Amino acid sequence: MRKLLGLAIVAALVLPGCTTVRDWFRSDDSKASAPVRLVDIDGARKVERLWSESLGDGEGRIGLRQRPGFDGTTLFVVSDGGALRAIDVETGDERWERDLEELSNTRGWRLWENGVREGGLQSSVGVGDGLVVVAGRSGTVFALAADSGEPRWEAQASAEVLAAPVVSGGVVVVRSQDGRVVGLGVADGTQRWAFDRAIPTLSSRGASTPVAVAGLVLVGNDDGTVVALRPDDGLPVWEAQVAEPEGRSELDRLVDIDGDLAVGSDAAYASSVRGITAAIAITSGQIVWTRDNGGANAVELTADGVLVADRDGVLWSLDRASGSALWKQDGLTRRQPTGPALAGNFAVVGDLEGYLHWFDPRTGVFVARERVGNARILATPLVTPAGTVIAVTDEGRLAAYRVVE
Repeated sequence: MRKLLGLAIVAALVLPGCTTVRDWFRSDDSKASAPVRLVDIDGARKVERLWSESLGDGEGRIGLRQRPGFDGTTLFVVSDGGALRAIDVETGDERWERDLEELSNTRGWRLWENGVREGGLQSSVGVGDGLVVVAGRSGTVFALAADSGEPRWEAQASAEVLAAPVVSGGVVVVRSQDGRVVGLGVADGTQRWAFDRAIPTLSSRGASTPVAVAGLVLVGNDDGTVVALRPDDGLPVWEAQVAEPEGRSELDRLVDIDGDLAVGSDAAYASSVRGITAAIAITSGQIVWTRDNGGANAVELTADGVLVADRDGVLWSLDRASGSALWKQDGLTRRQPTGPALAGNFAVVGDLEGYLHWFDPRTGVFVARERVGNARILATPLVTPAGTVIAVTDEGRLAAYRVVE
């Protein structure tokens, strides 16, 4: 009987669904800051897992949001050992793999003993013009043939690169963490231009991917601005201040634009870690509206709304024209949701416990849920035109899902 009682107590303390005894030992502050508990979804749709692959130990030790590249049929993903891998999006089968920058440890052979990582690939993956482009921890930019993985050229950035390089109009645009943006020739990687931006004393560890639109390259910066550059020579066309640094400490003054921008026909939408989302006229750079609903992740567009997760993990849909709230969903409060992505008739986000959550973008109501693994999903899920959702955890689990409609 004692043994059974002891097992019951242990189970109550450690099992996720058993909260009665465990909560006795948690402070009120701990309970208030804990991720909200998930509730069952009434009439939840079935989610089908198409395939799953391991990329190694993943990015958990460095906390990056490495996102795969996609060319319509093939995923391009980074392994933890410094290789770039091409994977068939429908089957998960490997098409090719190329070792680029080996992960090593100069202070010992056990990474888990001292946490020192050297080498490896650390940017998200860019795809375009028949190339796949990725950057290593050392700042080396690698360009390979997308169909075969054959190396095309290498170039050296001025600092580490986290954002995916963008390939557009014969130029590969690379944004490094020192605030420099360079344009490299698609054919040989020769630098054509450079644009330098001073970075604040303190900034968050992240970077939004530049986006090519309407003959411009838009870049979100660590100082809370979005700058439009000409892709042929890198000259600035306009600058928009999304968020102003305020506060006494450097931490209070963080305004980085780390999440990817979303672009419509006439406006771009950006969100700052300060919690501000803005609509910017693409032609002039004029701020159309700002709202105190925003965070560090990417934003997404629906027909009439801007989908965004705020700093508390609350999901919002803001009117594209005015910024007024259309709806809010607090079912993921403090669960650190990723940026949202449209997936067919639904939208999807990942969270800190490895769940994917599908919801109706018109109402914010959850419609399905599936767990990829026990580790965090940091990067915005990638969605194919067929509605297949690709997610990767920070422990290197890559998986493809589809809601059965």
